Amino acid sequence: MPLSKIIKLSWLICIIVMGLTPASLKAQDEEEQEQLRTRASLSSVQKNDNVLDLKMLIRAKIDGRYTGLPGLEVMFYATTDSSQVELGKAATNEDGIATLTVKTQEVPKDTANLMAFAAEFEGNDEFKGSDDDIEIYPAELLLQPIDEDSSRALLLTLVGNGDPVEDEDISIFVKRLFAPLKVGEGTTDSAGEVDIDFPMDLPGDGEGNLEIFARLEDHSDYGTVEVHAALPWGTPVAQLNQDLPKALWSPNPPTWMLLAFIVLMTAVWGHYAVIVYKLAQVKKEGNAE
Repeated sequence: MPLSKIIKLSWLICIIVMGLTPASLKAQDEEEQEQLRTRASLSSVQKNDNVLDLKMLIRAKIDGRYTGLPGLEVMFYATTDSSQVELGKAATNEDGIATLTVKTQEVPKDTANLMAFAAEFEGNDEFKGSDDDIEIYPAELLLQPIDEDSSRALLLTLVGNGDPVEDEDISIFVKRLFAPLKVGEGTTDSAGEVDIDFPMDLPGDGEGNLEIFARLEDHSDYGTVEVHAALPWGTPVAQLNQDLPKALWSPNPPTWMLLAFIVLMTAVWGHYAVIVYKLAQVKKEGNAE
């Protein structure tokens, strides 16, 4: 082979090898690392009327802690041994949770009546894809209000896969502006029933209505199971405001608190007034000179 060709071939080999140096490989790794790894967690909430909410949480480790990722598209599936059926898509909210609502009677089940679900985030330029799956049996909570002269209670019945479920803890909550208020709990008996007393003095809306729900939390076979009801078991807000005493916890603060507030605000704004006066005096003296 001529010497000139040998030299050209040698330069070509050098260029190829230089392109694969540790520095270039490291740069490629850094580009790949820019796509953050995500974690996915799929859960379910079975509600009244055979309604089921599938919830997919997508998180990534940002600034040392795992944070929910908003605006990501998640695909939900119902799976069996032989097929996978698309149920629909949903985008994650500000907390990183994508929710899809389905009807349990429309979900394919195996011979044991088990429902299997999967959800997947395919990934994008910023985040790597992730997925998760769960298996649950159909379940429901039945609610019966018991309203007597001097007491109120909720009779709850937990049914899982068609049979009563015993020895499970059920909690009662009342919907509030920022977070649900827990007002009672109990454990189901052999008939799947539990009778839980309800407080008599909770504030409601203008007509005394309360949004109440009972919940079985994160069961291994049924997931979370809820039942909701609106009942006129609260004290109307207008009446409540009239009846409340002057106290720290009421909308009617005590007189000493009002006086203390007035004194403190007077002191604060008084200091501001003195400062403004001093500045005006300094400016006046400067202009006089």
